[in-house]
Amino acid sequence: MSVRNIVLIIAAVLMTAGTAFLARNWLESQRPQPQVAAPAPKVEGAMVLVAAADLPAGTLLQDKHLRWQIWPSNAVPETYVVKPEAEDVPDPIQSLLGAVVRKGISTGEPVARGGILKSGDRGFLAAVLRPGYRAMSIQVNPTAGIAGLVFPGDRVDLILTHSVTRGGKERRASETVLTNVRILAIDQTIDDQSGEPRIFKNATFELTPKQTEMLSVLSELGRISLALRSLAKDEEELERLNSSNDPMAEPDPARGSTHTWDTEVSRLLWRPSTANMDTVKISRGTETEELKFRKRK
Repeated sequence: MSVRNIVLIIAAVLMTAGTAFLARNWLESQRPQPQVAAPAPKVEGAMVLVAAADLPAGTLLQDKHLRWQIWPSNAVPETYVVKPEAEDVPDPIQSLLGAVVRKGISTGEPVARGGILKSGDRGFLAAVLRPGYRAMSIQVNPTAGIAGLVFPGDRVDLILTHSVTRGGKERRASETVLTNVRILAIDQTIDDQSGEPRIFKNATFELTPKQTEMLSVLSELGRISLALRSLAKDEEELERLNSSNDPMAEPDPARGSTHTWDTEVSRLLWRPSTANMDTVKISRGTETEELKFRKRK
């Protein structure tokens, strides 16, 4: 092979390699370049207290009703409740528990100081009372008040324990007089620092006008105890409440229908014989009462 042919072959190989290199570079330049995501800008603002759910007027605030949400620092009025930065400052939410919503607050809307009333503020009871209801307070000792575990917004039954004379003998009985009564205020709080409850003396209830008269007589007859009611009446309703944000419709307070005699509790107490007794049933509307009388000889 002549030198001339060898030179031509080497030149052809070099041209082919150069063309391939240029083509590859051109193809690489046509491919879309990956975009590097820019870091998210740091949100500057204050933690503002907002409603965790729709709060209609008259709602008694609880922990589940409130949450913290970041808010632009340049748009925080003085009336908003701001989370303190210092760790040794008490949580503002604790001071608002039991307060009543004066005007409805939507979900995510900041809680303004002027939109709520605390216990003791002027107009507190007027704001929390439902139309047609009355507020009435009675003295309750710590034991009867469930050891300080009853708070505004809870529902309780009122139980009367007193002495009754039957058949010439004095007997003791306990009866549920009113059921599903809402507590509006109670002069007891739990110290979140020491964990020690303060002794309270009074509880304020929401009642119908007739029930306030009953409660007035009730406080003169004997000892009153509070029985805390469950949030739901059964497991099915409790499951529904846990999986839904819909508020539970609370039934109105009603007259109790059960009672317990001392002889039902203690086997050692004398149990009156019913062998020589006549029973008379008296019906008043939807209520039925049984009266027993000794038979005439």
